[in-house]
Amino acid sequence: MQYSDKVMDHFMNPRNVGVIEDADGVGRVGNPVCGDLMEMSLKIQDNVITDIKFRTFGCGAAIATSSMATELIKGKTIDQALEVTNRAIAEALDGLPPIKMHCSVLAADALRAALADYYTRRGEVQKAAALVDQEVAEPRDSAEAREPLHWHDFGRMVRALNSAYPDVEPMDLSLTNLFKMILKLPGFDDNPDAVSEEQLEKLQLAWHEIRSG
Repeated sequence: MQYSDKVMDHFMNPRNVGVIEDADGVGRVGNPVCGDLMEMSLKIQDNVITDIKFRTFGCGAAIATSSMATELIKGKTIDQALEVTNRAIAEALDGLPPIKMHCSVLAADALRAALADYYTRRGEVQKAAALVDQEVAEPRDSAEAREPLHWHDFGRMVRALNSAYPDVEPMDLSLTNLFKMILKLPGFDDNPDAVSEEQLEKLQLAWHEIRSG
C-alpha cells in the first residue's frame, strides 16, 4: 500500500496531539469492532476554533488524517470548519488509498461530535442534534439483501450492499456506518462481533470498485 509523503509526514510527526483539559467541546467517534477510535477536543472563542487537539487509536492513515484535519480546522469559524469534508482532508494529504478513505471520514465525524458537545453544553440542543444525527439509511428491498448473509460470504455481501444502498457512495462511509448498514441487511445472519477492520475495509473497497464500474 503506497502512501503519499504528506501522509507519512503527518503519521510520523502528527500535529496537535493531546487533550485540552478545559475544552469547550469534546467528541469521541469510532467503534472498537471497526478498529479506529478518535477523540477531538476544541477551544472556541467568538465562534472561532482557537485550539484543537486529538488522540487517535488506529492505523497510520487514521493518525495522519486526524493530524491534517486539525491543521485544516484550527483558526476557522465553526461554519468554515464544518465545510472541511473527508474528501478535503484526503486531498490535503495528496490522496489516500481507497481502502483507507474511511479514516478521513473518522476525522470529519470527530469534529461534528465535538461541536455537538459544544452546543449541548450551551443548551443549543437542536444544533447539537443536527450535527450527530448520523442514522444510516434503511436498505432497499432486493433479492440479494434478503439472502442469508454471513461475514465469509464476501461476494454476496458486496452485491447485497450495492443493491440495498444504491444512492450511497462507499468511500464516504466510516467503517462504523458501514458496519451498521450491514447489520440492517434483512438477510444478515451472523455474530456482529465476528468481523475485523481488515474485512470491513475489503468489503468497502470491493463495493467501491463495483460502483465505479
